[in-house]
Amino acid sequence: MDDLIKNHKELVDFLFKVATMFIALFNVGFAILIFRSKTRKDDTDKEKDRKLSLLKTLVLDHNLKNFYSFFDDLESKLSELKKALSDEEKSVIDSAVSDKFVKLRIQFINLFLAVDKDLYKSILDKMDSLQEYITKSIFDAGVNLNHDPKYNEIIANPLSDKKTDILAMLFQYRG
Repeated sequence: MDDLIKNHKELVDFLFKVATMFIALFNVGFAILIFRSKTRKDDTDKEKDRKLSLLKTLVLDHNLKNFYSFFDDLESKLSELKKALSDEEKSVIDSAVSDKFVKLRIQFINLFLAVDKDLYKSILDKMDSLQEYITKSIFDAGVNLNHDPKYNEIIANPLSDKKTDILAMLFQYRG
């Protein structure tokens, strides 16, 4: 009977040591997992902070004025559509508008390639769709743009909406 109790104590002692070792190994593995995930998260956060800093420094601080200037110039040029114009005069306005879009792309939009290609693509797509919409609207024979409410509906409001959409994209950018 004493042998049985002695063997039982040795078995319990052995199981206790195995369980302690298992818990210690689990704790070491868990600590390594936490360390790696925290390091990965820190790296991700640093990359986001770097991208936000680049956006602010490279693009917004020095070139946001080009964005606002573009929309001011575009509104001014497009306001000429409020007069009755020939197709040739409309073509001149459309050509000037196209030049303004090219200038904006060079002075503002292309800079986003240095920060974030997805943001660049989103802004470029919005501006391309706006340019296409304006061109179609200028030459749409069924639309009388020299009538103020129609001009506001077809040109001024969509222009303002795109400007606001792009500013919202910049404000919501998190890296």
